Amino acid sequence: MIGGQLGLPYFYFYDANAHGPSRALQNVDLRTARYYNRVVARFFLLVASLAVALVSTAEVRAQSGWQKEWEATLAAAEKEGQIDIAGPPGDSFRKAIVDGFTKAYPKIKAELFGGSGGNKVARILRERQAGVFGWDLYISGPTSALAGFKPVGAFEPLKPALILPEVKNDNNWIGGFNSGWADIEKKLFYVFGGTLAGDNIYLNRDLVSADQIKSARDLLEPRWRGKIVIQDPRIEGKGLTDILVMSLAYGEDFVRRLLSEQKLTVTHDRRQLVEWMVRGQYPIAIGLNEYVLVLFQGKGAGQNIGAVVDPKTDVYWASGSSGIGLFNRAPHPNAAKIYINWLLSRNGQIEWVKTLTNSRRVDVPPSEPKSAMKPGRVYHNVQAEDMIPQRRRIQQLAEEQLR
Repeated sequence: MIGGQLGLPYFYFYDANAHGPSRALQNVDLRTARYYNRVVARFFLLVASLAVALVSTAEVRAQSGWQKEWEATLAAAEKEGQIDIAGPPGDSFRKAIVDGFTKAYPKIKAELFGGSGGNKVARILRERQAGVFGWDLYISGPTSALAGFKPVGAFEPLKPALILPEVKNDNNWIGGFNSGWADIEKKLFYVFGGTLAGDNIYLNRDLVSADQIKSARDLLEPRWRGKIVIQDPRIEGKGLTDILVMSLAYGEDFVRRLLSEQKLTVTHDRRQLVEWMVRGQYPIAIGLNEYVLVLFQGKGAGQNIGAVVDPKTDVYWASGSSGIGLFNRAPHPNAAKIYINWLLSRNGQIEWVKTLTNSRRVDVPPSEPKSAMKPGRVYHNVQAEDMIPQRRRIQQLAEEQLR
């Protein structure tokens, strides 16, 4: 029998003495079968080779497709020669946003207008209403961006601007690429970094031991009345985010009692809050900015100040200023595309984490490992668009109680 294992027709040969066919006929049948097998084998080899060639050709075409688009966009961007960005304040952000990019693309000048979210949004909206469209990109937290710009249709869909395959690769991002969208439609504003939002309470352990406060519920004890400082939760910032997370974990009634009963000291100044903690003026803080604390600790101060780890709140994360949106009617659309792809690339995120803000990319080491999200876990962004109604509710509650 020949061919059965290959899925080919069977050829049967019989014993010459038992059945009588001539040995010559048997040899002819054997030669025919071997020839047939060789022809079929070559056919299958040819088909397999063609399949491999077609797949390889498709891959080459796909690769050359994005490369051609990238080269054409880069050439047009260099011809534009400039990009204008509205972004967060501070020298560290300027170095990451401006210097990091111009080092990679020296033919494109980057300009940054740094400021708080509310001030930037108000100015840009006034300009657009006057017919002035001077900004290409908005880099900041998603709350003020989406609340201010989305209702007036100021953002262009971001997905068509993504050219580099690495920036869209799910394997490169904690939770996959799509988990970074902050808007409900998942197309306008992308969040590329952030930190765990479970660090709602900080203690000066020279004054309060870790076993005295293990969760937010312990803050309601009478002995802590008048000993807590908070960044103002009536405005956007870490204080609002921390109180929001507490409300999600423990309910609004808890928040109402905390704000009304515990005689909190309220400040707008992030640095002042940390300084009070370092000096021991207040042993407990809500809304403390970890990155400001790191600056103090880098100079040897506040070494015993640390966050309370509460399992009920470590499933939430805050994106901080780590979000990006593309304005429509941008004056430098090609430079904007190059910038977006650079910022979301590994090289761009390596520059970004120098601001002491963690990246969502798994191939970029976190600048602050303690507050970094872990690959494989599911987190909820408390600054995403679907959380805006609850944020506004907490602001209203704070207005009512902090009088």
